[in-house]
Amino acid sequence: MRRIGLIVNHGSHAVAKRGAMLEAVALELPDASYLLLDDFADLKGHIRQLARNGVEKIFIEGGDGTLLAVLSACLDPGAGFKTQPEFAILPGGSTNLAARSFGFRGKTAGEVTRRIAAIAHEVDAPIRETHRALWIENAAMTGPTIGFVLSTGTLARAMLFAQREFHGAGRRGARTILKAIRQFLIAPHRYYDTDGVPLLRASDLSVTGAGVALEGPHTLALISSLPQLSLGLDPFWGKGPGAIALTHAAWPIKGFRRALIRVLLHLSGPRLAAHGMSSYRGDRFELCHTDPVVVDGEAIPHAEDGRLSVSITEPLVFLR
Repeated sequence: MRRIGLIVNHGSHAVAKRGAMLEAVALELPDASYLLLDDFADLKGHIRQLARNGVEKIFIEGGDGTLLAVLSACLDPGAGFKTQPEFAILPGGSTNLAARSFGFRGKTAGEVTRRIAAIAHEVDAPIRETHRALWIENAAMTGPTIGFVLSTGTLARAMLFAQREFHGAGRRGARTILKAIRQFLIAPHRYYDTDGVPLLRASDLSVTGAGVALEGPHTLALISSLPQLSLGLDPFWGKGPGAIALTHAAWPIKGFRRALIRVLLHLSGPRLAAHGMSSYRGDRFELCHTDPVVVDGEAIPHAEDGRLSVSITEPLVFLR
């Protein structure tokens, strides 16, 4: 029998609303290592225990923030796994970016339980896909942050603003994202951050990488290793073999509304250069930015010097 770990965040939006599918799996497989995430403070300690238990496959039910925390703890050099475990994502949050692209398949708790039991007992081989995530480090973090989408500038501030102002009980997910975009599109200068300054404003950013040297005031930057983002958007058009996509918008962005509409209509491409936007690919970028940085919807600790390195993980195995 394969040793499996089950991790559930009851605080995630969809899990809180419908209940956890992995609870039924835990009842069916009492030998599985079951972790209920009430507090993320000792997550690294719990992950080290999974490693000591010899866990080979980890099933994660929660949102993007839960996946971010679990992957970061599992890929931390001190996690203790002899070999990197395989992962399976059950969507339990509001946006579920990675789960939409390569999540574990199963519409009901019964179906999910049967599939995981068959995998644990080696009755049925799972479908495997490999994907690479962003490996993010700075001087303020005790270990790497492992995620899929990083944003800076107005985009990072707008994400945090939307969580404060638009999200709440029964107000999350794609509809909330669309509402926030619509409101921001109609009157971008109407919305102010907690410091009393408009969300749409310039902030300094420098980015260096192979063939990339950007410096000065910018509107936003978006970095990802995912094939597409929320709402099926693909705002990247850079060419090259790199696993990381980067799109940068200089300040002032020209024709902000028209540029955003082009992205929403899936018309991203070199023509966005007319709006001051550019796109690149690479396997490592060095950033310097003193404003908030958001990864998978979560603000990450900020180094005093603003320096941040973004590289790519080894291929991670995800069970479908």
